[in-house]
Amino acid sequence: MAADIDAVRKALTPYHGKIHACVLEGFAEWRDTQTYRVSKGYAPNLYSRTNSNDIFDAIMRRAIPVLGAEARVFVKTEAQTAKFVIAGVAARFKKAGEDGLGCNIPTQAAMAFMDADRTLPGLPPETAKIELIWEPNAIWTKVERVLVVARDGDRLLWDYEIVADAGKGEITPLAPTGPSDQPDDASDLVKPKALPQTKPEAQ
Repeated sequence: MAADIDAVRKALTPYHGKIHACVLEGFAEWRDTQTYRVSKGYAPNLYSRTNSNDIFDAIMRRAIPVLGAEARVFVKTEAQTAKFVIAGVAARFKKAGEDGLGCNIPTQAAMAFMDADRTLPGLPPETAKIELIWEPNAIWTKVERVLVVARDGDRLLWDYEIVADAGKGEITPLAPTGPSDQPDDASDLVKPKALPQTKPEAQ
């Protein structure tokens, strides 16, 4: 079913700080690796999608144990990604595209998640589906915004921004905006134990 902004915001607010930190720390790790490449005289990555994949990997290596350790969060790991069921809301981390939506390869599983009215296997039909979007600045030196986004296919339903002091549950709402592989079953829902983490140095 289509996600309700107020219900989603209420469910996710206790986790805004952790979501925001996972994104920023993952991006900072990627920036550190780029600095290392330069120091060794290595050429930068040839393709922008390589950068996106590296950042996604760094975010997920934090989000899976950090969010998975929460009592009301379940993590469904898959071959190329993971889904997070946070207080009854299904979420995925994605890089922002030019349309303000998450970038996706149009697999059957991705299209099922993007369709607001389709039910995910193993989850109640009323489960809301949202994307946790990170948006880099134009020169990829920092994360410009972290957004909670609801979509229906290629149409943006609404979004709001998780701000830097999200540890207090504060957010900056944005005005609702109008148009501008087979799914796995839920038997692999896991709750990873939190792992010790080394916070990367700020850039």
